[in-house]
Amino acid sequence: MAKLREKRLAHAAFLYYIEGLSQADVARILGVTRSNVSRMLSAAREQYIVRFEIAYPLDRDPVLERRLASKFSSEGVRDVIVVPSRNTGVGRISHGLLAVGQACCSWLDINLKDQQRLGLCWGSTMEAMVESAHFDRRIDVEVVQIAGELSIDSRFSGHDLVRNLAEKLGGRYQYFNAPAITPDELTAKTLTKSPQVSSALASARACDVAIVGIGQFGMGSSDLFLRRAGASDAEIQEAQDSGAVGQISGRFYDAAGKQIDLSMNRRVLSLDLAEITTIETVVAVASSVEKAEAVRAAIRGGLVNILVVDDLLAHELAILP
Repeated sequence: MAKLREKRLAHAAFLYYIEGLSQADVARILGVTRSNVSRMLSAAREQYIVRFEIAYPLDRDPVLERRLASKFSSEGVRDVIVVPSRNTGVGRISHGLLAVGQACCSWLDINLKDQQRLGLCWGSTMEAMVESAHFDRRIDVEVVQIAGELSIDSRFSGHDLVRNLAEKLGGRYQYFNAPAITPDELTAKTLTKSPQVSSALASARACDVAIVGIGQFGMGSSDLFLRRAGASDAEIQEAQDSGAVGQISGRFYDAAGKQIDLSMNRRVLSLDLAEITTIETVVAVASSVEKAEAVRAAIRGGLVNILVVDDLLAHELAILP
């Protein structure tokens, strides 16, 4: 029954979006009311049967790019991309996410090579990037998860992200079939030794390129991660007392960009930050000025070498020591 309903939603969406028929015409063809067609189209979007690609023209700020590239070159940053966070008629934050996501895809379009392995984490920035992704060529890469399964937005699991990005690239994908966060350290250790998780982690370590979002401790998607992880008050206090500034793939780090030995980190199934630094190219994608300290710490710790940010965040990074 579910398959029949999906086919019916897809048929309605095809008639409306591709054939250009009116809702009244679709209703007549399907033998339903016009209001039913409206609900079907909404359901098709919500269930990701209909997928939109919004291709805003990308402007860049070469002056800020050169300034940041020069400032951070001694810390291993090889390239910086700065895009505007504002656009007429679009909210500042949502457009910032969309702009950096599309800029990252443009970087991938130019720099990814066939037969490479691309690692992807979860997070709101990753979701915006994948949802709006568009590529001008087919790239035969394998897309893998560098952390276990977690959904920041209920519409997108980590599995959805790697599958959807791989399909848009024209490549292959591999799932990480385990949760990103476990109830306790013993469970994490047991799962890490299992063949399935051990293989997923090995694939993640062998990435040629990884794309990561950066979370500011206690804010935004990082705060949501703490809630999804069921972090106790004691664990949150431990992180605060230890100087947690940012988070990448569920691993918290301090102002020097060093992973903190937290009880919560020992429950996480993902590459740890030392392993991420062994990947040749790590692209950090971030927007909003609130993430400045976390991004600066990640650069300090050598966790990233390609930076894709919006202009508000770039200006703040330019003045931070």
